[in-house]
Amino acid sequence: MTEVPKDSTYSLVASLRSIRIVTFIAESNQLDLCAGDVRKAYLEAYTKEKVCCIAGPEFAEYGLQGHLLIIVKALYGLKSSGARFHEKFVDSLARL
Repeated sequence: MTEVPKDSTYSLVASLRSIRIVTFIAESNQLDLCAGDVRKAYLEAYTKEKVCCIAGPEFAEYGLQGHLLIIVKALYGLKSSGARFHEKFVDSLARL
């Protein structure tokens, strides 16, 4: 069970309208436009909260079935994963 986080956990996806506006601005100002897709993006960020689960039968071949597993990386499906990735991304851009 998790408590409702105090910070925002919503991960926004760019709308088609936003992409068109950015493209228009870039073209109007004769700027180059670059884009990228980050694969496995959430796995680059670490969780802030304590997250754990009980290993299911799919972990039996590793001898871990029934063990308590501590999750340290943001995973798809965790409420705060989007916010953690955005923090990691902003930090990475600031370092550049």
